[in-house]
Amino acid sequence: MMKLDVKKVASLALAGCFAFGAAAAVVPGTDSVAYAAEEYADGTSNTYSHRMKEEEKRHESAVRAIRREYRQDGDEKKYRKRMKEEQEKHDKAMEHIRRDYDTHARHGHH
Repeated sequence: MMKLDVKKVASLALAGCFAFGAAAAVVPGTDSVAYAAEEYADGTSNTYSHRMKEEEKRHESAVRAIRREYRQDGDEKKYRKRMKEEQEKHDKAMEHIRRDYDTHARHGHH
């Protein structure tokens, strides 16, 4: 039984060495990825994606606040009006970001 345990330990150690070697081989190629991750910690790859993600977060937060207020006061007319205004504001902000991106892409800065 002792021989079996030694074999298991040896094979696990060998597998660990291979895994470590494979990980070390990958690390030098990830410098640019690491830089991008530092610049945009939210996982986005460029300024426009980052802005869109931030706008989505802001919009979701505003919608949650409107819904919370509706649950408290029950004013459906006010709720519908505020939701419509928020959606229009969100759509306008997203369109502005898309327009900035299109302008940037047209000028070959992509």
